[in-house]
Amino acid sequence: MMAAVEPSPSLFVRPLGAVENNPTALRLILGGKLRQLRVNAGLDPADVDARLGFSRSKTSRIELGRHGCKPADALALLDLYGVSAEEQVAEFMRLVTQSRQTDWWRSFSDVLSDFFEPLVALEGAAATIRTYEPFYVPGLLQTPAYAEAVIRSGPGHLLTHDVRRRVELRRERQRQLDTPEAPRLWAVIDESVLMRTVGGPHVMREQLLHLVGMMERPRVTLQVAPLEVTASVGVGTGVTYLRFALSDLKDAVYIEHLTDSTFSQKPQAVEQYRDMLDRLGACALTPKQSLELLQQRIKSL
Repeated sequence: MMAAVEPSPSLFVRPLGAVENNPTALRLILGGKLRQLRVNAGLDPADVDARLGFSRSKTSRIELGRHGCKPADALALLDLYGVSAEEQVAEFMRLVTQSRQTDWWRSFSDVLSDFFEPLVALEGAAATIRTYEPFYVPGLLQTPAYAEAVIRSGPGHLLTHDVRRRVELRRERQRQLDTPEAPRLWAVIDESVLMRTVGGPHVMREQLLHLVGMMERPRVTLQVAPLEVTASVGVGTGVTYLRFALSDLKDAVYIEHLTDSTFSQKPQAVEQYRDMLDRLGACALTPKQSLELLQQRIKSL
C-alpha cells in the first residue's frame, strides 16, 4: 500500500479570517509574500524586472501592495521563485483573484479623502481597533444624526448631497462591526465629549443612548477619560490603532490633524501610540464607571 502524499504546506498564515474579503489587505499580504520569496531566491527587484520584462520598479510596487498583481504576472513570479507545488500555486492564485475585487469603499470615492483612505481600507481586516477621540464620539459609534451634525460643523460649506454621502460612508464602516468576524473595538473618549451637545439635546441624548447600547456588545469596550487624565497623558489629537491577527500584516496607526492625517506602519510610531493608548486606558474610568457617567449625562439632557 502506497503512503499518502503529504500536502504542500501553505504559503500563508491560516486562517485569513476577515482578510479574505478585504482586497487591500490581500494585496499587502500577497506583496509581502512575494517579497519574501524573492529574497529567498537571492534576487533583487531590478533583477526580477529585467528577467520578466517588467517596467521599472513594477516588482517593488507589487510587493508594496500599491500595484494589483495580474494573474499572468503572479504565475511568472511564482515560477521564477521556484514555487511549483500545485496546492501552493492554486492557493496563491485564488487570493490573487480575491485581491482584484473592488473594495466596498471605492463607491464612496467622491467623498473619501485620500488621507482617510488607508484607515477605511484596512480597519475591517483588523482583529482589534483601538481609538481615542478628544472632541467627538468615534465615527464607528456615531448615530446618523450625530454624524451629520459633526460633518456639518467641519471646515468649508458642504452640499446636502455630500453630507448625506459622508453619513452613508460612516454607516457602511459601522456595518463591519456586525459581521461574524468583526474587529474588537476599544474606544476611549475625552470627558468633554459628553459635555459637548452636538446637534442639540435630542441628538446628543440619542447618541449617548446608542453608546450605552453598544457597550452591551461583548466585542465593544468604551471608557471615558476624565479631563485630568487626558491632560496628564498628553494626548492632543485623535488616534486610531489597528492590530492585525496575521503576522503578514503590520499593525498601523492613524493620527488625525486639522485638515489631514498621518497613517503609519513604522514600528517606532506604532509602538509610541500603542503605549500612549495603554497609559490612557489604564488611567481612564472603567467601563462600569463610564456607563454610570453616561447614564448621568443622559438624565441631564
